[in-house]
Amino acid sequence: MSAIIAATDGSPSARAAVDLAIGEATASRSRLELLSTWSAPVNSELGAPAYMSEEAFYADRDAMAAILEQAKAHAADAGIDVHTRLVAGDAAAEICRIASEREASLIVMGTRGHKPLAAAILGSVATRVLQHAPCPVMIVPGAEGAS
Repeated sequence: MSAIIAATDGSPSARAAVDLAIGEATASRSRLELLSTWSAPVNSELGAPAYMSEEAFYADRDAMAAILEQAKAHAADAGIDVHTRLVAGDAAAEICRIASEREASLIVMGTRGHKPLAAAILGSVATRVLQHAPCPVMIVPGAEGAS
């Protein structure tokens, strides 16, 4: 059975992507795997992990875990058996790695609403996934004006 990977960060476009992935998994009788990534905070000047409380250090991880649980519950409400995965690291690299590892037939993910200058400087996870994915990628926009 093939796998559909739906990457989510809880943004409006990611929620739309999860909805679309649920529909695709239902139609194709594919396994649905929800994926979120988190990064440990780093000191931008030193490139080393930032000094902070353990609670603050893991805040992003805990937030992504909660987002995954919400998406899993949403898929379960739609009658989909879904697996979740929370991984640390670069989002684009991890999405592509897991898609390859799981022999995914499709990656579904949302866009982020960076302004043009920020997108030019920071790049886009979606763009990097499109460039390196081992399978087709479906990019889903969020609702007009949503952030």
